[in-house]
Amino acid sequence: MNPVTLSFAQAILKDAGIESFLFDMNAAILDGSTALVRKRLMVIDEDETEARELLHAAGIGHELTDPVPKRPNGSGPTFLSNLLRKLGLAPK
Repeated sequence: MNPVTLSFAQAILKDAGIESFLFDMNAAILDGSTALVRKRLMVIDEDETEARELLHAAGIGHELTDPVPKRPNGSGPTFLSNLLRKLGLAPK
C-alpha cells in the first residue's frame, strides 16, 4: 500500500531487467484511505521467483504476499503472460 515501497520495488525489479506492473492504482485512489482496495505490483509468472528473491534481498520481502497457487494439471501460461507475449513484451 505504501507508494514509496511500491516505487522502490519497481526500481529494484527494473534494474534487474524484470518488467513489473501496478494493478488497481485508480481503484485504490478512488477508495481513499480505507484500504479496501490494495495496490498490487505484478510480474509475469516466469519472473516471479527471481523477483521475490530480489525483493527479499532488498529488505522488503515482508511486504510480499504468498504466491498465487499454481493451477492444477499445468494448464499453461496465465492471461497476463499471454497478453504480454501478444504485445511483444515477452519475458526476458
